[in-house]
Amino acid sequence: MIDIGTELLPAAQAEVIGLAVLRADRTVQQKVGHLVEWLPAVGADCCLCTLLVGMEAEMAALSEGRRDLIALSGVRAELPGLDRPVTAVILWNGDQSHYVVIAMPDFTARQAEIMFESERRARRLMEQQLEAANSEARFASLARTRLRLARDLHDTLVHSVIALLTQIRLTRHFLATDPARVSEGLAIAEEAAINGLARARDAIARLRMPDDLEPGSDVEEMLSDFARQTGTEVSTRIDDGARAGLQDHATTIRRIVGEALRNIEAHAKARQVRFDAVVERTEAGRRLVVDVSDDGRGFDGTISKQGHFGLIGMVEFAELAGGQCTVESSPGAGTLVRISLPLTVPATNAVQRRGGVER
Repeated sequence: MIDIGTELLPAAQAEVIGLAVLRADRTVQQKVGHLVEWLPAVGADCCLCTLLVGMEAEMAALSEGRRDLIALSGVRAELPGLDRPVTAVILWNGDQSHYVVIAMPDFTARQAEIMFESERRARRLMEQQLEAANSEARFASLARTRLRLARDLHDTLVHSVIALLTQIRLTRHFLATDPARVSEGLAIAEEAAINGLARARDAIARLRMPDDLEPGSDVEEMLSDFARQTGTEVSTRIDDGARAGLQDHATTIRRIVGEALRNIEAHAKARQVRFDAVVERTEAGRRLVVDVSDDGRGFDGTISKQGHFGLIGMVEFAELAGGQCTVESSPGAGTLVRISLPLTVPATNAVQRRGGVER
């Protein structure tokens, strides 16, 4: 039989286990340790506690030898501040005619609680990550809207005002040197204002629809229109593998190439323009590389021009698509605009492997 004094009492006093002695009539005689604080007070019937309510028959069977023990696992202790689950075992000491209650930490239940808590933390972390992703998506959407506004203002108001300013200065010159041509200059200025108003209205219409529904021709049609309208010779080379990338990044390519062509028309005075689109393989994966080059007069890229945002917009549009855009130029040596954008690998074109070797 269990010797309470020599075997269990020291452990109970050290709070390793909880120990209680119940008389034959089930009243509590002694309690040692926090792990048995869920039992009633000394002198009360143990079956008055929530855990043992209705167990009088089981306790009688234990004292009569019809049961070996009563085991209660995963019990949550009811002592305030003690949140550890415990396993409680009730034995009968026939020599001294009393019950012995031994309570010990329930490590299995504790591990389950730890697992559940870890799952709750992981779920909260996932929710936070989703919220962060949503915030980034909202920021990207706002950034795209801001860039669209900046681009359309640049393409309409800025260009129109520059055209008007140029014509006004020319008309003022005619007023002093050739008054007969003032009427002609005013007519040209009026036409520039009408064209600017039409372009502004087109820009407002574009702003009223989402990016993914923005109308516009493909890049080859843009190049053809540019050649026809300006008389500039345009040569095009598009690798077969690059056509899918041009479609995937159609909006970004149209915006950047369109700005490059407008700069060529307005500033470069180029005779030839070349467009190249290829796919390059890098350590980071496949990338679409697009070059727009001209033989125009170029410019000094080290000198920043206040109020000119076309080149900045090109770089920002590429960055929003996860890529880069660089502009290389020098006076008299033309200009090269290079766009590099990431490509996803379609499942049907994925690299096939046999025996661990690419083929």
